[in-house]
Amino acid sequence: MELTAHQQHLLDKTIPEALDYAAEQWPDNLALTHIEGGGPTLTWAELRERISRVRTGLERLGVTPGDKVGIMLGNQVEFPLAWLAVIEAGAVAVPMNPKYTPREIDFVLSDAGGRWLVAGAGVVTGNLAEGRVGPVPAERIVAVGEPVAGTQDFTSLTSQAPTPRTHRPDPGDVVNIQFTSGTTGLPKGCLLTHTYWVHIGVYAAAIGDAQRILADHPFYYMQNQAYLMMALSNGGGLYVTPGLSRRKFMNWLVDHQIDMAWIDEGMLDFPESEADRQLALKKAPVSALPPTLHEPLERRFGLRAREVYGSTEVGNGTYVPYERTDTVGTGSMGWCFPQRETKIIDRNGDEVEPGRPGELCFRGPGMMLGYHNRPETNAELFLPGGWFRTGDIVRKDADGQHYYEGRSRDMIRRSGENIAAAEVELQIMALPEVAEVGVIPVPDPQRDEEVKAVVVLKPGATLTAQEIEAWCLQGLARFKVPRYVEFRDHLPHTSSGKIAKAELRAEPPSDRIVDLRAS
Repeated sequence: MELTAHQQHLLDKTIPEALDYAAEQWPDNLALTHIEGGGPTLTWAELRERISRVRTGLERLGVTPGDKVGIMLGNQVEFPLAWLAVIEAGAVAVPMNPKYTPREIDFVLSDAGGRWLVAGAGVVTGNLAEGRVGPVPAERIVAVGEPVAGTQDFTSLTSQAPTPRTHRPDPGDVVNIQFTSGTTGLPKGCLLTHTYWVHIGVYAAAIGDAQRILADHPFYYMQNQAYLMMALSNGGGLYVTPGLSRRKFMNWLVDHQIDMAWIDEGMLDFPESEADRQLALKKAPVSALPPTLHEPLERRFGLRAREVYGSTEVGNGTYVPYERTDTVGTGSMGWCFPQRETKIIDRNGDEVEPGRPGELCFRGPGMMLGYHNRPETNAELFLPGGWFRTGDIVRKDADGQHYYEGRSRDMIRRSGENIAAAEVELQIMALPEVAEVGVIPVPDPQRDEEVKAVVVLKPGATLTAQEIEAWCLQGLARFKVPRYVEFRDHLPHTSSGKIAKAELRAEPPSDRIVDLRAS
């Protein structure tokens, strides 16, 4: 992998320094373009100036280095402005899903130690109770959109000339607490640094040199944040959509001549059309693409699709170079990014010989520092020597090439949202009628996976699927609520007494399942 002089220069820099450099190198290049929704189009020089204004406004309100600032916004210009301004002020950004329920808001802000909140006016008014949202009082809430009585107004942050920044961070300072769905309970906050984000941007940009990046994932997850750092590393720009859309995807690619977008095999489900050969997209990252569909996908759309493996915890993990046509259809995850090492371990933590499957472990600079407030989990997942256990089962050949075998952690991926089965199970188990529940993914052609709850009731208890749905809606965001509910007399268990999720997932569909979206 070859880095440009600009990218090499950035590797040891902080995010504000990287922004300065982008604004100097490519002042007139477009940085942000909003495809829908009427958001502004900003060059790198304009974005740099607006970030400085927002940072100045936050500092005048009283935001200080080390403060934790929740950011609860959708795909709108205020998200990257707030995210980067918070970081520039030396504070720590805590991105949050605007779909969170009051319980989830309170948990995330309390767990992170949130002192401030930047959120849409509708989110604020819908969750403001007794003069606060979660633990954050109204006077430390910045509302975006219509003014909300008792809170600060985002627009006023940009009304005065920016002051010179005074905070001088270290590249190893934490800038994000990025919450990711855990597999053993409630979400956990990943501690991410300047180096984490700069490395993601630099190495992602070096793979494909994209200039028109489709930012169709939520900004409150890491994908769009990573895309922004990628654009910053080579003078490209983001084309921001309101969110994921299968229906609009091809039009976005063609109309805006997108040359970088994350794709999957679902593109083959689109009706064939002239647009298939009108794509500027010639290189595209994929994840866990079925090997049998790899060559048909490339042939139909005239592009090269290559696997990239990463996570919120690891950042960049492995990748397949675009010139390696010999990997098409092999299921290869590729080789390590330059700043990464891997080893594959067995259940005892011992490294296995090449070709044997085991748990994938990473180490190297620019990974998360650990989970915020989770010393026991950190002790379990970080091994001596700086190795992080991913929970994914992988085999690694003698040439350093990786192949995905499965996942050991209990996750569901629905329409781009990560859902921890354990969190849904905790909510359902709070019902007094429930004796036991297992939550598993089921395949869905539109959403990748859907959530299914297999429920065992206590003797003599009665409960309907609709009542379970209503209860889940009280404590979980809508996207986490099960679509399918099945009642059983008992669940299968492993020899250690845990619910045998693999057995549940392998069972054929049952006529006892209630589809709550069909009712």
